This record gives sequence, C-alpha cells and structure tokens, in this order.
Amino acid sequence: MSRTTPSALFTRRTLRSLCRNPTIDFFYSKSPPSRPFTHKPSLLLVARPFSRPQLPFLHPISRTNIAQTQLGRFISTERKQRWKAQLWSQLRFHAYLWPSVLLAAILLLGVQHTKLERDYPTPREWTFWSRWILRDAKYTEFGEHLLTDWEKAGYLYTEVIRRLESEKYDGQNLIEGEASIRGSFANAGFDISAKSEPWRRGYYEALMGAGRAAEHLDGMCKRKGQVRGRVYPRESIPGPDNPRPKPLPFDKNRGHENVPTADEVEDAFPPPEKFYLKVLTTNGFDTRQRLEAAMAYADWCDFKGLTETAEETYRWAVDIAQAGVPGSAADVVDMKTGVIHKDKEDVVTENILKVCTALGVHHAKTGDVKQALPIFLSVLRARKSLPPPPSSGPLDPTVSGSTNTPKGQEQKDQGIWPYVHALKDLIIERPYPPAPSSGNERPFHTLKEACEEVGLMTYIGEILFATSDSEREKGLSWTRDSVEAAEAVMWVMDERKEDDGKERCRECLETGLQNWKAMARQMSRLAAQKEHELADASGGSGSGSGLLGSLGFGWGLGLGKAKQLEQLRQEKQRWEEENMQIELRKEKTLPLTQPLKPVSRGWMATSW
Repeated sequence: MSRTTPSALFTRRTLRSLCRNPTIDFFYSKSPPSRPFTHKPSLLLVARPFSRPQLPFLHPISRTNIAQTQLGRFISTERKQRWKAQLWSQLRFHAYLWPSVLLAAILLLGVQHTKLERDYPTPREWTFWSRWILRDAKYTEFGEHLLTDWEKAGYLYTEVIRRLESEKYDGQNLIEGEASIRGSFANAGFDISAKSEPWRRGYYEALMGAGRAAEHLDGMCKRKGQVRGRVYPRESIPGPDNPRPKPLPFDKNRGHENVPTADEVEDAFPPPEKFYLKVLTTNGFDTRQRLEAAMAYADWCDFKGLTETAEETYRWAVDIAQAGVPGSAADVVDMKTGVIHKDKEDVVTENILKVCTALGVHHAKTGDVKQALPIFLSVLRARKSLPPPPSSGPLDPTVSGSTNTPKGQEQKDQGIWPYVHALKDLIIERPYPPAPSSGNERPFHTLKEACEEVGLMTYIGEILFATSDSEREKGLSWTRDSVEAAEAVMWVMDERKEDDGKERCRECLETGLQNWKAMARQMSRLAAQKEHELADASGGSGSGSGLLGSLGFGWGLGLGKAKQLEQLRQEKQRWEEENMQIELRKEKTLPLTQPLKPVSRGWMATSW
C-alpha cells in the first residue's frame, strides 16, 4: 500500500472544507464561531433539539443583559418562598402589635382619667367630652405641676362653659335669666333651677375655675384671632405707650421669638368679673356658691386697688349670707358696721361668720382698723358660743374635734392604690359625691372652728399692737395666746389624725410665731431706748458729788429715777429672755410647722 503524503492530505482537507463552505475565502477567512458547550451538533441528532434555558455561567453574555442576569441570579424559587413567608409573618406581627399598642394606650388613658375622676368628680349626666375636658382643666390647675399652665386651664374651662351653655351638647332647656343689677354691676345669667344639683355644681366649678384663670392671666395678651398659643405680658409688647418693652425670657423650646406689636395683640382672656358676676346673677345656685363668688370678686377688687367697689361687694355678700338665715332673723349683722349683734349669736350661720371675717380683713388691709377690730371681736364671740358636736359632750375649744379620718386613707392615696381603685372604677362607676352644705346652718365647735378662732386672735393681736402704744402689752398677750392655742389644736389633730383645717392652723401658728418674735424685739428695743434716754438725761442734769455722785447718780436723778432706770433694765432683760423662749418654741413646734413627709415607695421597694 502506498503512503499518502502530507501535502496530498492537506489538499484533500482543504478541498473538502471549501466544498462545505464555498463562501469562505481561503486566504482571509476567520475561524468559525465557538460553539457553546451545552449545544450538541445537529449532525449527531436525529431531530432538532428543543430549546432549553442556558446556564449563565457557562456561556458569555452581553453587557446589555447584565442587570437582568444579576436579578436572575438573585431571584430563585427558594428565595421567593422565603420572602413570601417573611412578608406574611411581618404582616401578622404588625397586625397584632399596633392594634395591641393602641388598645393598651387607650386602656392606660382610661385608667388615668378614671383616677382623675376619683380626684375631680364630674356630673354623670354630662356628655363624655364635657366630663373629659373638665377633668383635664382641674388637673391642669390643681395637679402636681411645677408651674400651672393658666392659658391651657382657662381655655379648657371656657370650653366646658361653652358646651354647658349650648343646646347642642349639655345646655338643653336652659332659660335666659334677667340681669341682676346692683349698683354698677350688671350681667346676664341663666335660670338653671330646673337642672339637677350635680349639673349645677359642675357648672359652678367651671365658672369659678375660669374666674381664677382670668385673675392669673390679667395683663397678658395674645395674637389676634389666635385661639390657643403663647401669651405675652403687656409690658413686653412694643407700642406708643410702651417705647421700651421688657425683653421676653429665653424659651428653650421656641427660642427667641419675635414679639408682636400692640396692633397685633388682644387680651388673652376675659376679665374675672365676667365669670364671678355670672355666678351671682344665675338663678339656681345656693347661698354658699353665690357667697364664694361675691367674696372672690371683692378680693379681686382689693387686689386691683378698687377699695370702694370691694367694700360694696362685701356688703352685697353680707346681704346674701343674711338672706339664707332660716326663719325671720334677717338682721343678724349690722349692715353699716358689719358687727354681729349680741342678741343674734344663736342664729349665726357659717356663711355669716365667713363673710364677716372677710369684711374685717378688708378693713384691716385698707388701714381702717377702727372698723376691723369690732368685727373680729364680734365674730370671735359668736364662734365661742357655738354648740359642741352632737356626737360628743362639752369639749374644750382647743381639743374639740370632728369625725376622725380613717387611718388607712393615707395609704390608699399613695403608691399603686389609686390605680388599683381606678381599675375597679372602670367596672363599677363611683357615685357622684353628695352635695356640700349650703352654709345656712349653724356650725358646731370642732377643731376646724378652733383653728378659725386662732386666726381671729392673731388678727386682734396685730391690730392692738400696731394701733395703740398703751395696748401693746394686750396685743402681745393676744398673740402669745394664739400661738399656744394653735399649738394645742395641732397636737390634738396629729393625735386624732385629722386634716380638716390643719393647714389653716399651721399658717396661724407660723404667723403667730413671727408676730410674737417681732413684737418682743420691738418691746426690747423700746425698753433699751428708754433706758438710754433716761441715762443720758440723768448724766447731763446731775453735777453733784458725794455718795450719790460716786454711785453714778447726779443730784438731778434722785432715788425715783434710779428705781425707774432699774425697772427699764429689768424690762429689757425680760424681753430678751422672751426672745429666747420664742426660739425654743420654734424648735418645739418644728414638727408641726414643717412635718416630715414619708418617702414614696415604688413598686420595686424591698421593705415596707
């Protein structure tokens, strides 16, 4: 067999390829495109293969499909299933979580307002939001805050009044009352006599609260047309009447704020007399409510310097108190002097005692002590003639008492107990508190009344000491007796665990101690001054010698002046000793004037 040469073999292969690809140039042809590894040549198959997805990591891809290829690599069937499971689990978690958080917040808010309902009861017949707003207003005013937000409290009180006077909410069947006019006072109120007592009491509390807020917002202003917002003092508003306004204090929440001009502001709140006179002219309030409104308005007039208006309002209050006296005893108090008649002391009511004391304080503040002293003496005489409580026999004025406060009351009002009772009130609503006394009854001689007597004795001691040099000893004696009586009453209150009137007694004790110390110092200073004057006079007039001269007395002094000088020295020493006794009394009464408060224990306390 003959062998085939390489040239012949090359020629055959070349010719064979040329026959298969006649379009390929022999000299300028390129190598055929690379065949994918996954594709099998069609010559080896009987039929054309079905198209199937190409594995992206086994063949080259174009740059235009890089994003789609990356997404294709990232998404897979397992990941889709896992994402769906996670999505549904998250949806279920949030579907359970946020409704639970919302319900828990509503529950906590309800418990909080249920606790506030225990502290500040609201009428049950009011609508839900009227009760809510009144509770919030009282908490804003009386809550344990560092500073009271009077702007918020005033807005809430006025909102309650608006709802109560609107037929759309809680003011159905209100009757427009005629304006009660007395002198220069005129204001139109409503006739609420057809309403229930809780409704009337809540309306009265809202009006008085708005009056208190108006007193604190006097002299404040706000931007025109602004319902809520920051209030500014008038002295900080630039205008023609205030060319040099006082700068506002820096507010860390608002920073430095541009103060509006005088043309851009208006009064922040209505005047207090709008609310006080509405109480006085509304038909349906009892004697005590109308009397407190009159006294509050008179005290406000005293504060503003309207002495005549205040005195007229006080006499109006005396007329209101006398109108509530049962029977025909309508002339218990002399309307000209304000003194309680001696033959009418057996019909004196609590309202009369209260308004006569306030009238005496008004005269004392204005400097008319000649009218104040008889009023205080008549009120003190009337209080000492009060009968003892019916549950006990005759008691000493300093130790008479009322019903005791339960010992567990303090524990109930601390710690977690208020919230426990609030949860209980969510299930069983507490009844509205009974109506307080109208003040038309004669009070009993209790520890609270003894505290009022102590206050009267303090007033009388101040007046006697300040008005007459000859009555200074009496004034100091009255003050000393008031301190001893206040101390005795407070020790009895501590023993019996009573708090009614205790704050009043504490104030009287502190005031009495301060007055007593000031009076004793002044008496000591006067005695030293008299001693010095007498010694100077004797030294200047005496020029003799002998035994009296050797003793330090001149001829002009004599034995009488020497004795008088010795008495002055003894009197000075006596007042110095009394000053020391006052200091010892202060230390003795320190637990009464500054009682130690128990440390509030938290839930995590280890000892009880």
